[in-house]
Amino acid sequence: MELTRTQQATKDAIVKQITKMKQESLDNIMKMQRMDNQEAKKETEDGMNMFEDGKVDQARNRVTARSSVADALAQDINLLKGINTITPTEEIQMGDVVHTDKGKFFVACASDAFTIEGEKYIGISTESPLFRALLGKHDGDTVTVNGNDFKLKKSF
Repeated sequence: MELTRTQQATKDAIVKQITKMKQESLDNIMKMQRMDNQEAKKETEDGMNMFEDGKVDQARNRVTARSSVADALAQDINLLKGINTITPTEEIQMGDVVHTDKGKFFVACASDAFTIEGEKYIGISTESPLFRALLGKHDGDTVTVNGNDFKLKKSF
């Protein structure tokens, strides 16, 4: 199955938008990490006892929590960079744009809703119940997820 120019342009715009969103989130996390490190360094240089206030533990907990989020964002960005290497098929798979009667989705990684060419999309991961139900399905099929029916209108 080959994509039309319009389909490829839509898919490229979606990938670009989700990548931008993920990169902005990653940049914000890294900025917060640097600020925490600078604050801890300053307090140590000023001779303050960070252990008395529990600030060291708080800073470590924040850094640890952010590190796992940063790792996940970096993995999503790397996945998106290679998404166009997946050969399109007639069956739903990772990398597909999926239009249903309940919304439009992009299968790669979860994301907030966004708009491309006036159309609203949501990124879903391959771990999502919706993708698991759609996997291997074809245009015209209907799947049920958590009591909601999704009729597959078009995918590419």
